[in-house]
Amino acid sequence: MLYEFESTLFQVEHLEKFPSLEEQPFLYKYRARTLLQQLLQKTQDPLQQAIIHYQLGVNFLDCEENGESRKNMGKSLQLFSQIEDIENYLTYIQSIYNHLGFLAVNLDDNETGLAILAKAERLGEYLIAKGDFEKRPLKIQGGFERAQEFYTITLFYIAQAYTKLGIKDKAAYYCGQTMLRQFKSKTYELRDFVINCISLSEYYSGIWNFAQAFYLLLVGEAVIPEGKRKKLRATLQMAQGKIIGDMMSYCVDCIKSNQQNDPSLPKLFNKYSITFDGVNVKQLVFQPSKTFDEIKSLFRQSNTLYKKAMTIFVLDGFVTEHIQMLSEISIMYKVIMSLEPDPNNVIAYLEKRLDLLLPVFNAINPKAYQNTYEKLLVEIAEINNELYEFLVKFNEIDDFQGGKSKKLTEKMNKACLNTIQYYEKIVEQLKLLEEKQRDQAYYSSITTAYFNIAKAQSKFFSKDNKIKVQYLVNSLNQYKQLVQFINQQNQQNEFQAVLQMCKEMIQILPSKIDRINYM
Repeated sequence: MLYEFESTLFQVEHLEKFPSLEEQPFLYKYRARTLLQQLLQKTQDPLQQAIIHYQLGVNFLDCEENGESRKNMGKSLQLFSQIEDIENYLTYIQSIYNHLGFLAVNLDDNETGLAILAKAERLGEYLIAKGDFEKRPLKIQGGFERAQEFYTITLFYIAQAYTKLGIKDKAAYYCGQTMLRQFKSKTYELRDFVINCISLSEYYSGIWNFAQAFYLLLVGEAVIPEGKRKKLRATLQMAQGKIIGDMMSYCVDCIKSNQQNDPSLPKLFNKYSITFDGVNVKQLVFQPSKTFDEIKSLFRQSNTLYKKAMTIFVLDGFVTEHIQMLSEISIMYKVIMSLEPDPNNVIAYLEKRLDLLLPVFNAINPKAYQNTYEKLLVEIAEINNELYEFLVKFNEIDDFQGGKSKKLTEKMNKACLNTIQYYEKIVEQLKLLEEKQRDQAYYSSITTAYFNIAKAQSKFFSKDNKIKVQYLVNSLNQYKQLVQFINQQNQQNEFQAVLQMCKEMIQILPSKIDRINYM
């Protein structure tokens, strides 16, 4: 019976390695399962039964039959508990805990899954310590290497569970430990490892450990063979640009709140939780930027990284990535604009943002890239709105004189008309939503669009009084329609401030129209 047991397991292992067929992806696994089930009927040996149930558990999981997998793993664990010489088979127990923990997490029973995986973690630590202490291969199934492999899987599953629970610090810790072990044992798949570097760097950037975040991206870059995987390298450059941009934004916030000299910032920026041995990447030291010139230096660094990535992620073929980077650069202009002392530069920054986004907005297919199109539409509308409002103040435009500079007044009028145009497009998009899709975000968006259209119409300047009056009348009607819309949709409580401003404008505009008519 022992010979048949061992030869059957060999056949099963051979079948499991066969490549899947597209039309019958589990064919060979089903054949392996049949062999295991037939073997189970023939043996009365508890150890053999335990191993067969384990193999069946793996087989069912591979075939996406999680319920049957759980049953067989549970039966295997029960049988192994009856074996006197269990020490030799602890890697089986380790793997069973991994599978049961994974299956629980997959069912969103994260607490149960974590409790089971904690057992796997403790068992893995015991086996690894035992192997290290004895300085010789463990006398267990699979030996020391198998115990190490299963322990890495345990840490990976724990990271997944904490991610699903939203416990980010523990998820990051276990993800980092998994990556360290994979890197040390050279058992990682290149793309997965690089993507994990990016994901983990996003976490550390989010808690302002910018040096750690950038270091991880450099590690990801270092493991890519020279001249290979250009898209993967460009993805890292894109992520590097985002990290520098995030650090720039944080430093701007510190300057605006007069906290740029906070002595805790260097320690916060340069806290390291994970470093890799055997990779030619030095630990970086980032100093907080304290002046506008230093902020602009960070902008240039981030912009350079994005431009490198965009040489690979061109618009023709990589629409989403290309536009995402342009949007990030646009946001950086918005951030540094808040510190810009020169009004002419503020205007230039706003125009630069439009120069970045308008060409791609006009180039993409709104049906093929609906989400991207809608995000660009909103951003372009907001930039035009901000531009004309700034020009009204800076150029000191009133209803009768038209401002200090004719050129700036023309720019303001153009921005006004663009604001009206793009917010009207937003309204058109929102009206396409079905009634059941009209949530509070919908009402907020459409109310903002209507209000900004009305406001822009009231600011348009013309020396021709008839034209000026027509825009004021349009504005007045728009405010009235907005009040009617809010009341009809029973949104009075949510938009009290908007209603109040609309009512004030409805009172003010008629007298303004009369004054211009009598001029």
